Amino acid sequence: MSPLRLLILLLISAGFTRSEEGAEKIDPSSGMIIDTHWETVRMMCSACHSPKLFTNYGATRETWAGLIDWMQDKQGLWTLPLRTENEILNYLSKNYPPRKVSRRRSLPAHLRPQNPYQSEARREYEEKLKKGKINKPKLKR
Repeated sequence: MSPLRLLILLLISAGFTRSEEGAEKIDPSSGMIIDTHWETVRMMCSACHSPKLFTNYGATRETWAGLIDWMQDKQGLWTLPLRTENEILNYLSKNYPPRKVSRRRSLPAHLRPQNPYQSEARREYEEKLKKGKINKPKLKR
């Protein structure tokens, strides 16, 4: 085996990946970036859901905190000690910050398959839009 192949295999098996900041070590079982407090996040968050819910997402510290509040309010997440919550927020905001694109864009309407469960009212609305009998509503942003 060539030295280059051996090096590549070693890097892959060690869980290294390239990022904009440089090489990061990734835990092979969870897919999480190994960094300060990663085990706290793995234990607390993986108790209820897959780490992929946050490793494939990027958010600000405030958004992560809002998600924790939502999980506590709506999903039955227990109250976290302040220190633990700060460790989680520090880890997530450092390692999974907002990205330019966190998910793919929605398909344009003309590329989407027809909805087999579409209501008669919606079908009528779509037909009127197509024929120009009504205008699409303007969304406020």
